[in-house]
Amino acid sequence: MGVTAVAEAVKAISPGGDYTVMFYYGSEGGGESQWSANTAREKAFSSVLESMKHGTLREYKRIICFDNDVLANDHESKSGILRVGEGPGTIDRQMGDHCRLMMETKGCSLYVAPAVLRLIVALYGVDKVSFSVETFDQGTGVRRSAGILFFSDPPNCEIIEQFRQMARATERRMVAVHKIRFPEDAEPTVDLGTR
Repeated sequence: MGVTAVAEAVKAISPGGDYTVMFYYGSEGGGESQWSANTAREKAFSSVLESMKHGTLREYKRIICFDNDVLANDHESKSGILRVGEGPGTIDRQMGDHCRLMMETKGCSLYVAPAVLRLIVALYGVDKVSFSVETFDQGTGVRRSAGILFFSDPPNCEIIEQFRQMARATERRMVAVHKIRFPEDAEPTVDLGTR
């Protein structure tokens, strides 16, 4: 499975290397989608955080990407607050839990940015890149993972440089995340009719 290959690629990063992921959420946000919670994904998340704790990785950067129109209408996301839930501008609970752990781990950084690509792109050290291959059901609007493509240098230095340029374009527009809001963290509403 693709997530297992990602975990292996992270383990293969040279000591002191960096790992950067641009994770795209479409209009469905954190609702039920192809990225629903699963054990392989959790193992990949754990593997990365363990590499950080043991000092194998120097930096782990995750950029949560949304469509431009979603960010334009979402003040919380634009101000660095990630929401866990359903609908545009949200992430799923498993990602939210992982991001919360990232914020507590030295060397990890978390951002939100407008999407440059509607894919999940990962940069492993200086010599490897992967991106998701997905299908889109126009009837239901659901994206499904069809696999992950990896490129290594050598021989794919030009391809890797193109993805690095896309990462730099995303980084120029990113905002640091300072808070993750889970549904249970919602502020209580007051019924004005009872006052």
